Amino acid sequence: MANFYKLIPHTADFGIQLAANTLSGLYINSAKALMDLIIGIEDIRLLNECCITVEGIDSNDLLVRWLNELIYIFAVKKMLFSKFEIIALSNTKLTCKGFGEMFNDKKHDIKEEIKAVTYHGLNIENTDNRYTVTIILDV
Repeated sequence: MANFYKLIPHTADFGIQLAANTLSGLYINSAKALMDLIIGIEDIRLLNECCITVEGIDSNDLLVRWLNELIYIFAVKKMLFSKFEIIALSNTKLTCKGFGEMFNDKKHDIKEEIKAVTYHGLNIENTDNRYTVTIILDV
């Protein structure tokens, strides 16, 4: 487990707590935590890049849609990411470059099969210029 997120117990699922100094940093850390839980980001090389754009109704919805899009890209396109570069971010739209490689079952071991990111209790908070969030994952 990487040191930028913390696993928390949750009935039937599990959650992660994240923090960052900026909102864009929170989106990046959440994506890295997701990839780390699925595969382990240290095992993902930077061989390909992909531009990803998602939209939501507010920053909380955008975060859920962002992470669920990454789950979709992994499930359908078999793409893994270990580095993220935000191109544009507003409360309702995120455009990001993801850097990584294609899933290879001879190299990568799936640590957790995450079905979706939930809205349960999700609320991005900004206190003293520190962004925090708790995310519950459906496994």
